[in-house]
Amino acid sequence: MGIFSFALPSHIALAAVLAALFFLFRSASLAPWKRLAEPGVFSPWCMFIIVLPLVWQFGVPVASGTSLHLLGMPLFVLMFGGPLAMMGISISIVAYTVLHNGLLSNVGMNILLLGVVPAYCGELVMRATRRLLPPHLFVYLLGNGFFGAFVVMSIIGLVSMAAHTLWGASVSGDAIAYMLLLSWGEAILTGFLLTVFTVYRPECVLTFDDDVYLSN
Repeated sequence: MGIFSFALPSHIALAAVLAALFFLFRSASLAPWKRLAEPGVFSPWCMFIIVLPLVWQFGVPVASGTSLHLLGMPLFVLMFGGPLAMMGISISIVAYTVLHNGLLSNVGMNILLLGVVPAYCGELVMRATRRLLPPHLFVYLLGNGFFGAFVVMSIIGLVSMAAHTLWGASVSGDAIAYMLLLSWGEAILTGFLLTVFTVYRPECVLTFDDDVYLSN
């Protein structure tokens, strides 16, 4: 859920662009680009970049200028880590904006909401589960893929709705309830897909460490 339909105030849009550029440059310097050259990694990364704009087309309007839809960011972060996911999501946001005649002035805010927030929240969740919970395969799959994904999507939704309320129109309590319900459903889907990729295509799940989660 991003701000695609209404214009932000010019000073807010400019500040968002500058902040987004800062995080993108920082992410580009930290991203493990060499890992994309490993077998079976680059193609799934590109696939996510292409699929995300297609997924975002299917939304349910809940207020003027905003809608609820599947996000896909938590799975992207879980598979490739925060920096690579942030870069890929940003490319998807630009592509979505251009293809659907969105407002280019909103790209900075959308990158902050849909790229920076999920990347940092996802990394924090993965660090917390690794530090606080036993190093077990099911802890990784359920703690990160299901419960962690739900937390990340809920934060994205709440922050996006707060931004929409500040610079767009007020969001009803029903919209928040629908957002949490959709987040719960996508968390189940994220956990399922993460399990499938971890079992059948572990080479493209860069955040999974055999030495940590399979040591026992």
